[in-house]
Amino acid sequence: MPTHRQRLLAAYRGETVDTLPYAPRLDLWYLANRVRGTLPPPHANRSQNELARAEGWAIYFREADDLLDPAFHAAYAHRGIGLHCPKDSIVDFVMPRDVEVTVARDDGLIRVEYRTPVGMVWSTTRYDHETQSLGISTPVHVDHVIKSPADYPAVRHLFANMDVALNPVRFERWAADIGEDGLAVAMGFAGASPMQQIQRDLIDPTQFFFHYSDHYALLRDLVEAMEPLFAKTLRLHAQGPSEIVLWGANFDDMLTYPPYFEREIKPWIDRVGAELGAAGKRLMCHCDGENLGLMDLIHESGMHIAESICPAPMTRVPLAEYYRRWSDKLVLEGGIPSTLLLRDTSDAEFESYLDEMFRAIAPGTRMVVGIADQVPPDAIFSRLQRIGDRVAREGRLPLVAGGLRPTAGLPSAAAAPATKVAVGVADAEDGLDQVWDDIVAGDQSRIRDDVAALLARGVPAEEILNRGMIDAIDDVGDRMETGEAFIPDVLLAARAMAAGMTLLEPHLATAGERRSGRVLIGTVAGDVHDIGKNIVVMMLKGMGFEVRDLGTNVSRDRFCAAVAEWKPDVVALSALLTTTMMEMGKVIAELERRGLRGQVKVIVGGAPLSDVFARNIGADGFGENAVEAVNLVKQFAAAA
Repeated sequence: MPTHRQRLLAAYRGETVDTLPYAPRLDLWYLANRVRGTLPPPHANRSQNELARAEGWAIYFREADDLLDPAFHAAYAHRGIGLHCPKDSIVDFVMPRDVEVTVARDDGLIRVEYRTPVGMVWSTTRYDHETQSLGISTPVHVDHVIKSPADYPAVRHLFANMDVALNPVRFERWAADIGEDGLAVAMGFAGASPMQQIQRDLIDPTQFFFHYSDHYALLRDLVEAMEPLFAKTLRLHAQGPSEIVLWGANFDDMLTYPPYFEREIKPWIDRVGAELGAAGKRLMCHCDGENLGLMDLIHESGMHIAESICPAPMTRVPLAEYYRRWSDKLVLEGGIPSTLLLRDTSDAEFESYLDEMFRAIAPGTRMVVGIADQVPPDAIFSRLQRIGDRVAREGRLPLVAGGLRPTAGLPSAAAAPATKVAVGVADAEDGLDQVWDDIVAGDQSRIRDDVAALLARGVPAEEILNRGMIDAIDDVGDRMETGEAFIPDVLLAARAMAAGMTLLEPHLATAGERRSGRVLIGTVAGDVHDIGKNIVVMMLKGMGFEVRDLGTNVSRDRFCAAVAEWKPDVVALSALLTTTMMEMGKVIAELERRGLRGQVKVIVGGAPLSDVFARNIGADGFGENAVEAVNLVKQFAAAA
């Protein structure tokens, strides 16, 4: 019988194996439960790898490092610029000799300053006991290194003069500890390309799209400065000791939307796959997002292994569709949405999904069963065991098997045609159609002039708002829901609308037309993702709502205190991680406990959520995307 390592390696190479490999990623779950003291009793004193061995599961992904231990501080010091050297790294990054680096730590905050010959830039990340108890295994961004166009020269100098050196000892020591019980995968860049690395780690995620629109030349210059570092790092991985290299992560058809993915990411996936393949190695990419709009592009890329695929009900692509469209060329890893391990999913629903999984992936070749994206801290441990039992009993290969939305030919976000909504303007010269065009094009400069001209000609502010701006933003939102527009389109349109509103607000207030409604919004504790939240904020402000944005990683106490003090009509909770979505129910429960729940409507949003989840935690509504969230707010405000 083959060992776990032999079976995984053969499966990842596309070879037929005897039985389905099962390799759940445990690091975040293990870290959170170890810190909380809630590891299952038989495993209370076991390491993460010992636990996997005891259960008979293949060891997969790195063990969770204790980042509060000073021994790991140096390895994660440069997390703020997307560089760190955990045990699955085979390289060390060498800072330029002419750059002075200063690291300051204060109560969980890590501020790193880079003084270059052309200026100083700095980043701040955070890692403390609270972060660790949530299972977060790397420091989280607080302040990104690029805050304005003025920061590009220093960041460019930093990356253009940085070096990288092969250091396989750390990785080999970790791989030796795993032995035949699993497979050590080397971690390359989390960004598949320099542009994606900038998007992920160097600029605030929302601001990135503004920079991509307004400062593309600066971005392209920085990309070119980073490419030699990427190229050398790739060569070292081709020479290194790992048969599998994970390079590129977090693909999503809204954040890495199809035209952007094809232009900025796919060429590097092709390059990395070709160079690793020539060295007898395999390229693994972390495909944990909504991949519906990227199905063909990923299939056609140089990727060998699509890791952490996350199917319906967490995304719109059923597992059977993933397997049908990808398994002729790609090896698939994952396939079991992490939400199925939470109490929100009944035992019957969980078992039904497993029943369907064995049918969906028949005959089972080119498949490794895992949890997508990873095992969440509040997972029901017995369900992990149940998956292992069923794979062992029913996973002998070959397996016997018992409306997809079209994605080909999606237009570019920049060039997506818009069908203008008739706004019923009596006078074609009144300029409302131009305001509509400004919103759709995301032109924040021109809209100020066009709104000012309309006001000067005596066009009522409420007419400009309702017939020129709101119709336009609704159209962009409708096109996003049909896959004709993407997050950048909505962000730029919302920014243009906000710019126009700065001129309209005084006139609306005078006319008594200011929309009523207060919205309190924030990303829950443990989660620092904010792009979806920011789009909602911008759209709501553009439509005249009063919005108080509490930011990210917001505690229950802060939500409750803000409700008591500010008295909003709607509270909007955001979460992007399965590790943090359960915090939403705790916020609602705390509002109830303090007697505040009856004063507000609570809506929730985020990638891993669903209508069923929202109802189960006591929310009043669920917004699948920013447009739906805004529509919910409008509905609740109108009824108030």
